[in-house]
Amino acid sequence: MKRNMKFERTLVTFLLMCGAFSFSFFAHGATGIVKGTVEFVRIHDAAWPDFAPPRFWFTLNGVTSAGACVTWTAGKIAFVSESKEAYATILSAQITGKEVAVYFNDAITILGWCRAGYITLGNPPPLY
Repeated sequence: MKRNMKFERTLVTFLLMCGAFSFSFFAHGATGIVKGTVEFVRIHDAAWPDFAPPRFWFTLNGVTSAGACVTWTAGKIAFVSESKEAYATILSAQITGKEVAVYFNDAITILGWCRAGYITLGNPPPLY
């Protein structure tokens, strides 16, 4: 019996594509906005190349859950950002004690930590 190699390759390709599409369908993360005052800010020097500036992370007082974002010590959510502008914004909010709102998508991470999609200042910061 002669095998139809072209059909088999087409079938395998089709099945792989279906699997890839179904995976991407379920890979969507939770999005949301949390707010609070800045509690901790950490920036590393070049000795930690994965977190060399301008990359830094911060936590917000009272924020202990944000979708499936990974928690740091004491159940705090550590948000990561990579711009000097975001760093200046977070530092100014911490110094003045003002609340910030942080947008997140728990499917978008930096080294496993949730990335701060955008940071909003206000009095109080709007959630949307």
